Amino acid sequence: MVVSMDASLPDRFRHATFDVYRAQTPSQQAALRISRDVVTTIRSRPSFAERIRRALGLAATDSFHGLYLVGPVGTGKTHLLAAMYQALTPDVACAFVHSSDLFRHTEPPHDLANALADRFDACCLDEVEIDDPANEVRLVRIFRTLQERNVPLLATSNVEPDQFLSNQFGPDRFRRFLHEQFRAHYRVALVRGPDHRRAHARDRPGRGWVGPEPNASAALQDAYEAHAGPSVWWTFDDLLTAATDTAHERLVEQLSRLEALFVAGVDVAQTDDALRLLRIVDALYLHPDPPALFFSAPAPPDAWFDPEAHAGVARAVAEKFRRTVSRLHAMCEVVEVDGASSPPPSASPEAEGPKRSA
Repeated sequence: MVVSMDASLPDRFRHATFDVYRAQTPSQQAALRISRDVVTTIRSRPSFAERIRRALGLAATDSFHGLYLVGPVGTGKTHLLAAMYQALTPDVACAFVHSSDLFRHTEPPHDLANALADRFDACCLDEVEIDDPANEVRLVRIFRTLQERNVPLLATSNVEPDQFLSNQFGPDRFRRFLHEQFRAHYRVALVRGPDHRRAHARDRPGRGWVGPEPNASAALQDAYEAHAGPSVWWTFDDLLTAATDTAHERLVEQLSRLEALFVAGVDVAQTDDALRLLRIVDALYLHPDPPALFFSAPAPPDAWFDPEAHAGVARAVAEKFRRTVSRLHAMCEVVEVDGASSPPPSASPEAEGPKRSA
């Protein structure tokens, strides 16, 4: 079966190597060492003929099937994953795939995994997620098929395997896989530390104003009126509508034509709002040439969809949303505005319509 899938390293991570990774905690130092060891292990793997002998039961099988880097957002897991990819290629054919790309495909997971195994000798899977038990079942099947094909899987996640929702809702065979086979054949490395996207000084092209109305939106409108390049003004409802009515890839393509995107009144009230905002922010963060993002909101991003206020699947989405908040801080300087009175804007952008667009 031919499955079309972009499995190349995104441009954003081309700089990521072992040499530039700066470990700040003991667990990051250990994860760096383990990642280097894994590259050595994969590079010294048996020849194709030896693998055929093992597949036929004529030789001992390899007990190593992959690495699972797990920890909070912004601790450098994807950096280490990209560094392993770059250390392996081009000598070892290696795929780099985001988990959401796998879930967009409708082919059976067995076929997806076999399509990867037909093209690659190792697979890097970024951001394994746990907000959908059905997707987790697909993911476990992919893990198992790659394991059967003797293709090492290197993965990152914010969640340990024991916390997968499949442990609660999945069939017994999947729970056994996560509890028994996964721990036996995959190295699990914890990557703890501060969120580098917040801690490291960097050039943030966008800005967010947080505080009471009308001050926050007035600051946003001032920036909008001062911007000279192609841009668009949306309310948060406009953004949600666009994310609902426009295919995701097409929407990202349209936004990438802008120099700036202004979003007024971000207020995440429910799970669907969080998921739509998550997909857009994550896509802009990973895009090689995204627009600068400017926004206003009554509350800071960390309070938009707090996991402590949710349960079940909504809590799982909120946990994943933490990554989006971290990325938002990398894209935007967040500024708090006070409640002091200020003159309202002379005319609302909603009334005038978009001043500039791509």
